Amino acid sequence: MDPPIVTLVTGANSGLGYAIACRVILEFFDQCTSNHRLVVCLTTRSHEKARTAIANLTTFLTSRLSKDAFHRVQLDHIIIDLSSMVSVMSAATELQNRYPRIHHVFCNAAVIPFTRIDWLKAIRQFATGFVDAMTVPRYKVQNIGWLTDSHQALLRPQSPSTKKSTLSELGAAFTANVFGHYFLLHEIMQTLHSPMSSQDEPSRIIWIGSIESDPLTFNIEDVQGIKSTKPYESSKTLTDILVLGSQLPETEKYFRSYTTPPQDRAPNFQLQKTKPPVFLIAHPGIISTEIVALPWWQSRAKIIGFLFCKFLGSPWHCIDPFIGANAPVWLALSPHLEMVKGFKWGSGCNWKNGEFVLETRVDADVTSHASRLWGQMEDLRILWKSLLVPQP
Repeated sequence: MDPPIVTLVTGANSGLGYAIACRVILEFFDQCTSNHRLVVCLTTRSHEKARTAIANLTTFLTSRLSKDAFHRVQLDHIIIDLSSMVSVMSAATELQNRYPRIHHVFCNAAVIPFTRIDWLKAIRQFATGFVDAMTVPRYKVQNIGWLTDSHQALLRPQSPSTKKSTLSELGAAFTANVFGHYFLLHEIMQTLHSPMSSQDEPSRIIWIGSIESDPLTFNIEDVQGIKSTKPYESSKTLTDILVLGSQLPETEKYFRSYTTPPQDRAPNFQLQKTKPPVFLIAHPGIISTEIVALPWWQSRAKIIGFLFCKFLGSPWHCIDPFIGANAPVWLALSPHLEMVKGFKWGSGCNWKNGEFVLETRVDADVTSHASRLWGQMEDLRILWKSLLVPQP
């Protein structure tokens, strides 16, 4: 029996992550001409959320799959808090022990440090363009300087010369949205390499970007977005640069270092006999989820506004997370890997919910920032590995 295809989806208990899990299963079996089995591992922050998500997903699949396909699906889960490096390390160990190979990873889990709406800015933006205000809202007020909970008590003792803030603090949006995934992927890198001699394609890492990415919110001197007034948009702009820059000659040495499995997890790994994973990026357009908690009347007004934008011809207002999952799943399963990599793709639809995938313009200067950003990310990863794992 052939080994199963394994797909990992972070933040999969609800919203886009749950929709990705639903859609990747349906489309996998629509396209599959063999008897391959599919394992979908959902990451959540609690067992209760995982059990609920798996129960809901099982009910959904019962009515959508044939009996044969249903019996070839395995739903797993793993607990991880991507804002905690200790939790990330623990989850990495469990994943590596559980799966010899992981074929797809959807880096979806994210947070928005939303605090309130600046109503004066909202009125001004709506006055100048309704669709723009409902697509890229510049009136969201976010928590500035929001940090992860201190890791200090969990880390091994350091020399007095090491700054405490360096040890225990990370930008919260940066960590949950980018660095937690980045660190996790390296720790399970052995499972993401495919044999050079086989017909298997490289594993695909699908990073979930955003249509709200804005280079004005990103500062290469503050990659964690700790000083940014828009830390969510900063983290998504960083994701654009990180993913699209991964294939540039300027970042080759950093990408090679990153995709080399850690020695403590794969001491006998032979890099020259394998193919490393490929970084891809997609965004869901504009969908309705509970990533930002709003009063009921604001949630209702948001949906009405989204529908009006769709009526006016906006291709991005998918609203339904299942439609928003189109581009990420398409990237994971597309047979044309060489054609899709190197671009940012987005889910779109028309008024009648006819679905399509569109290439999306990236305004960030990827070429100028990629090498320096990759260097900083690697330095930070190496630092945290040294803090979490005692060196011999």
